Amino acid sequence: MFKGLKQIFSRSTGHNPNTPSYWDKLYQTEISGNVLRTDDKLSEIIDLFNTARSILDFGTGTGANVYKLSRMLSGKHFTLVDHSESAIEFARRMLPVDDKNAFEFATRLKDVENRKFDLIMLIEVLEHIRDYESLIESLWQMLEPDGILLISVPVKGWRDRNREHINKFTIASMFHLLRSYSKWVHISPRTYSKRSKRLSTAYFYIRK
Repeated sequence: MFKGLKQIFSRSTGHNPNTPSYWDKLYQTEISGNVLRTDDKLSEIIDLFNTARSILDFGTGTGANVYKLSRMLSGKHFTLVDHSESAIEFARRMLPVDDKNAFEFATRLKDVENRKFDLIMLIEVLEHIRDYESLIESLWQMLEPDGILLISVPVKGWRDRNREHINKFTIASMFHLLRSYSKWVHISPRTYSKRSKRLSTAYFYIRK
């Protein structure tokens, strides 16, 4: 299935538009228009979250995915991290204050880097970050033993024309990257292109 795997790597483009100010403006537009980005497929992999008590959502944006998860789960401590202060402030206001789950917020990873988590999720994040390999290494060190690193990225390679996506991943390149951390790399289809019917995005998860 993965013949010639080592010859297929993730590639990066030159210009990076993903500045904090860029995303602040984007999230402010989403918030004012009440159009929040959510991953509708998370419910299909909810079993991954059931045994995790501490969950880090890195690149949480407006917190819409955590809000979605919090309605399906209880007894969890969610930590939301995003460099957009506008998005984090919105998430702080949106997420319920009750006894069902606990929520913590930060705009920098280093504010929580001494913590350990049962599950760390990055939903549509790595394609925006230049030094994604160093990020994965840092997050891997923040996992509890037997913890799960869950990643979702576009896997269209150079078919990915989104200017925000400075990294172009494929199934093979992600497999090769994560295989250096874990013997088993779990891959699950997420979305398909309506036009070509090819796989557009996929979930990957590894256990420490």
